[in-house]
Amino acid sequence: MTFLQFSQSNLLRGTTLLVLRRHGLYVSQRRRNGVAWLESEIPYEELLPVTLEYAVPGPLALPRPLLWVLMWLGVQFGIHAMQHGAGLAEWVAVLAFGAGLSLVYLGRRYLGRSVTLSTNRLRLTLRDQPGRRDALVNFTDELRRRAHGYLRDEYAQVNPLGPIELQLHRLNWLHHLNVLSEKELRTLSTRLTGRLSLDSIKLMGQDLETPYLN
Repeated sequence: MTFLQFSQSNLLRGTTLLVLRRHGLYVSQRRRNGVAWLESEIPYEELLPVTLEYAVPGPLALPRPLLWVLMWLGVQFGIHAMQHGAGLAEWVAVLAFGAGLSLVYLGRRYLGRSVTLSTNRLRLTLRDQPGRRDALVNFTDELRRRAHGYLRDEYAQVNPLGPIELQLHRLNWLHHLNVLSEKELRTLSTRLTGRLSLDSIKLMGQDLETPYLN
C-alpha cells in the first residue's frame, strides 16, 4: 500500500507531516530544531468524520484609545503643515507609518488565512496556502476514501451464525459514519437476521462505546 503524505513548513510553527498508513493517519509536528511536540497515529476506526474548515481573519480592529491617538496625531500634523509647512522628512515619516499599517492589514488579511483538518479525534490547523490547496484537498479526499474502505473491509462483513446483536451494532455504527448507505444497512441486516424489517429487532444490553474492538 502506498503511504500518501502531505507536509507543510512554517517559519514559526515548524513542520507538519501527515501520512496515510495502513491502519490509520500518522500526524507529526516538529519545531524548527527538529524536536517533535506532537506525534500520533489515529486509527481509521476513530477518524471519521473528516472535514476541511477554511477561515479568513476579519478586518484589523484597532483599540479605540489607539484610534483616538492616531486621529489626534493626524489633526496635529495637518495644523502644523498648514501653518509652517511640512518638510520632506515629515512626509516620509507619515507615508512610512501609513505603509506599515497597510502591510500589517494585508499580512493579517492574506497571510493569516488558515484551514483546519477536523477529525473525530484531532483538529489540526494549517496555513491556507493557495499553491498547495489542491494537494490538501486531494489528501483529505484520499484519507476519507481509505478510512471508508478500511472500515468496510474490517467491519461490514456479517455472519448469521455469530452474535447478531454485536453485528447489528457494528452495522449501525458504520451507517452513522456514512460508511454504509441506508440501502446497504438494510441489505446486510436482512442477510444477518433473515428479516425484511428491523422494527421488531431490539438490541439488548448496554450500548458499546467501541464496537470495533470485538
